[in-house]
Parts: sequence; structure tokens; C-alpha cells
Amino acid sequence: MSITPEEKEYLVEQIENLTSPRPLFYLKFCSCEKFAQDVCNGDLYGNTPEYFRQREIETGERGQGDQFELLLSIQTENITAIDNETGNVVFTAPKGLFNVQFKEDNLIPIVSFVGIPLGDMEFIDADETHATFKFPFTDDEYQTMTERFGEYCVMLGAREVETRITAFCNHFGCENVFDKVEYCDQNRIDRMQAFNKSAKERFLYKNSDLKYQREYRLAVGIEIPEDHFIRIGKFNSAKVIKSDVLRNLMFSINYTSYHKEN
Repeated sequence: MSITPEEKEYLVEQIENLTSPRPLFYLKFCSCEKFAQDVCNGDLYGNTPEYFRQREIETGERGQGDQFELLLSIQTENITAIDNETGNVVFTAPKGLFNVQFKEDNLIPIVSFVGIPLGDMEFIDADETHATFKFPFTDDEYQTMTERFGEYCVMLGAREVETRITAFCNHFGCENVFDKVEYCDQNRIDRMQAFNKSAKERFLYKNSDLKYQREYRLAVGIEIPEDHFIRIGKFNSAKVIKSDVLRNLMFSINYTSYHKEN
């Protein structure tokens, strides 16, 4: 059954009213089966912003590394600081590069997932009882995921992941942020404001060239453990598959529809 983009938007909106506007599941890619089993056990391996910055600087590998991780870098024309009470110029700075980062961020563990909200999935068909979707990745993206992210993929029920993260952080009394990464220019106003206000949402910004990653990011307000694992408990919904199998998967959502009587 063919539907218009407007009809798809309405259908997705109605389904999300019953589920969530967030992804229905998260994907975690791994280079070997052992690492995939760690994920199934709820042992999430994290790394710090400093690690990702150094990885690109040292290896030139962008994607797995990111020299701009948790770093706001803005090209300035000139800066003038003025005393608000006297109106006197305190200092001026010429055109240059202005970098902002927080030292404590270098100790914070980050865990990355891939998440696709239902509205971003590719629609296949629908009728009065079900709607079918598949992942929106291109052939090149599937190839990139296998090469860069890993040969194995763990599929996790999204609500279980979110519940376990909340329980972990409540137990240890720590803050967290877990949401969709925004891919944008360094000088976008909300990105600059997140750094200016020292908001935890600053962890959710990356440069535009990495948007293919489709990342949902978890940052936990603790010092990274020595073994790098955030242990949130074994998942009941975990399923390990080969990454190249993702292209063959379709997802059917069943529902009951009815005609509204006047």
C-alpha cells in the first residue's frame, strides 16, 4: 500500500503516541562476539572525550576519533571585554581561534549507541492492522558500519536500556544525559549556549561531518572506572546478529484501527 509523506507522518505520530518518539531499540556495534556478549550482560564499555580527541590526532582516524570532542572551537574576528559599571575596556583580542572545554569532562565516560526513531525509518507498507518499516541506511552506510563500527551488532529494547540507565544513576546518585546527538556547526547558537551555561547537553553535540553515525549518546557523571565498564545489569531484550544482516530486517508494528463514528 502506497501512502503520501503526510500520511506516513500521521501514521508514525499515532504509533509514537502509543510507544515513544524515541527509538524502539538501540544498536551497539562490536568488533567481536566477546564484546557483544559484554553488551548483552549490561557491561557497557565507555571512553572519555580526551581519548576520542587523541585518537584522531594520533592516528588521523576521524569517526572512531574526533579531535573536536567536547571542544567548542570558534573563529573570532575580535573580542573586546568591557567593565559593565565603568564602561572601560578591560582587554581586546585580535582575530583568532577561541577554544572552550571543561577539564572535568576529560574524566567522564561516554557510551555510544545507534538509534533510529520511527519517523526516520523507511516505510514499506501499511494497512488497517499493521505497518512495516526497515532501516533507512544506504548500501554504502551498511558497508561503513561493518568496517568502522564492527562485524557484530547487539539489538537492545530501547525502554529496557533507558530504565536500566535511570536505575543505575539513581543507585549511585549521579547525573546522566542520554539522547540524540545533534550534528551541526561549532557556532550554532544552542551549541555555544550549552558550553556557556556548562549544561550537560554539551555532550550531545558533534560536527556535521559525522552525522552518518546517527548516534544516541550516554554520558554518566562519574569518573570513568579503571576497566572502563559501566555495569547496568543484564539485558533481557538483547539479540546479537552479524552487522551485515541488518539490511535484511523488516519491522512490523501491529495495531487495531477503527473508523470514528459521527
